[in-house]
Amino acid sequence: MLAYVVGRMVKFVRKFSKFFGPGFMIAVGYLDPGNWATDMEGGSQFGYRLLFIILLSNIIAVFLQNLTIRLGVVSGFDLASASRRYFPKYLNLFLYVLAELAIIATDMAEVIGSAIALNLLIPQLPLPAGVAITAADVFIILLFYSEDHTDPDAQTETASLRVIRLFESFVMILVLAVGICLSIILAYSDINPIDVVKGYEPTKEIFTDTASLYVAIGIIGATVMPHNLYLHGFIVQARCREWRAKRPQAECIDDDNKQWVLNSVARKFTMDGYEKPEQQQQGTTGETCVSMENTNTANVEKKRFDVDGLRKYLKSSLKDNLLFNFIDLVIALIFAFYVNSAILIVAASNFYYAPAGQQQEVTDLFSAHDLLSRYLSPAAGVIFALALLCAGQSSTITATLAGQVVMSGFLGMSTRPWVRRIVTRLVAIIPALVAACIAGRSGLSQLLVGSQVALSVQLPFAVVPLVIFTSWKKVMKVDLVVDQSNKTVDRTTVTVSWVDKLFPRIPSWRPSWWQPTKQMILPRLQLGEKSNENSPAAIKPDSSSSIATTSPVILNEMPEPLIYDNGWITKIVAILISLLLIGLNGYLVVSSALGM
Repeated sequence: MLAYVVGRMVKFVRKFSKFFGPGFMIAVGYLDPGNWATDMEGGSQFGYRLLFIILLSNIIAVFLQNLTIRLGVVSGFDLASASRRYFPKYLNLFLYVLAELAIIATDMAEVIGSAIALNLLIPQLPLPAGVAITAADVFIILLFYSEDHTDPDAQTETASLRVIRLFESFVMILVLAVGICLSIILAYSDINPIDVVKGYEPTKEIFTDTASLYVAIGIIGATVMPHNLYLHGFIVQARCREWRAKRPQAECIDDDNKQWVLNSVARKFTMDGYEKPEQQQQGTTGETCVSMENTNTANVEKKRFDVDGLRKYLKSSLKDNLLFNFIDLVIALIFAFYVNSAILIVAASNFYYAPAGQQQEVTDLFSAHDLLSRYLSPAAGVIFALALLCAGQSSTITATLAGQVVMSGFLGMSTRPWVRRIVTRLVAIIPALVAACIAGRSGLSQLLVGSQVALSVQLPFAVVPLVIFTSWKKVMKVDLVVDQSNKTVDRTTVTVSWVDKLFPRIPSWRPSWWQPTKQMILPRLQLGEKSNENSPAAIKPDSSSSIATTSPVILNEMPEPLIYDNGWITKIVAILISLLLIGLNGYLVVSSALGM
């Protein structure tokens, strides 16, 4: 019995390991410098009271990010590409502009956070110089980026799943470094566990106190990041290639009688039989299948398409993808929840609950570092700065990928990541440099708060389309057979941006042993769209293949697709969360405009 349980656990862990990683790419967005600023302010002003808001915001984040997982796994679209496919052009362009502004605001927060961290670690380094140095992270992007050198006219990025895993591992190392640093600072702090636990209970003071409510909204706005909603639905699709490629593809051969011929069917989804030519063989679900070969013989070899077998296989694959991606998400966001809680607890225990005469309110990251160094130890201040630097650098990596997803999804336009990194970083650096040169520390701190307000404005414009798409049966379906005659959008054709054309191709800096296999990363073949000859789904097995069929299969009707739209409970919860975020962020924007 014990051996059986251990065997099942080992099997589960092995299967889960294939899906582990994307959640931590998303968790990075919940640890960026904007979160640090709001958590520090909340802990120093209101003690442990706002721990409940951190808990609530993480629950909301899990719910929304799970919707993006479902959208990516089921439909094959990320949020941006779904908007391009199903929304009118003017609405799609409007959402794209807002998404790009959100990416720039996110990058601005990372620039400021990294520059502050560098200044704290090296006090002799001027703030403007620290801002300029943050542009060096483009070399990190260049390290993980490669183009297909065998095709001089390639217009899309190529990489293997191995490269993706290395990329995710690098980000996870930075995220874990943040957690370790904050754990060390927690060990330095004098914490009351009972008060901490009580902080996770909701209290009316959070909503009746205007100042407390304002900071609470800031925490929610800094936690649920718009670019994560675009990114997550994209990166989970890398684990869906295998089962998507195994779906049969069909071409319509008779528009009047609605007949399709299957171009390729894996042997596991066909059943052999022998019948007379004038007879027809009915499939298990009513599809009529006939052979187009050996019609002169008395007994004709038949290939019957096993729809039930294919349906069972796809359901199992979808179940695994949805389940393990959700587990990965929960693990990663539990870690992010711990880090955000630790930041607030450190601020509350050292500044709000400090001995008489030492109680202070933290208004920016500079003062937080100074107070930690003064009241705990200089080592605590150094660790705080290191954690902030790791948080800023890990966030900048995922923001770059999110920018790629947004551009490719909304516009069908792609550019090399390092080129995009330079352009967006320059756009973010200019206001940060101006603020650092003119207003110094206070200017950077105010700009950091302003970037969070900008993200709050964009958030409803990402959440509402996400709820619409995941509740729409037309989007949330998986076709058992890919109809190649339905060529509504060809995402394999990607326009190269004018910015990309200005820069020559630069090979990636990789060791000679690192030669990833050629696989498409961006853009990706979608359901019901024209296949590229290099895509996995378009490769037709030859007659010698062990999975090839020996005769074509005819379908008189397409099998019913698998539908995975939101249930009524999920729809109600999603609508309530959308209204909550719209209301809270609207209050935050109005309050900021009025100077409250």
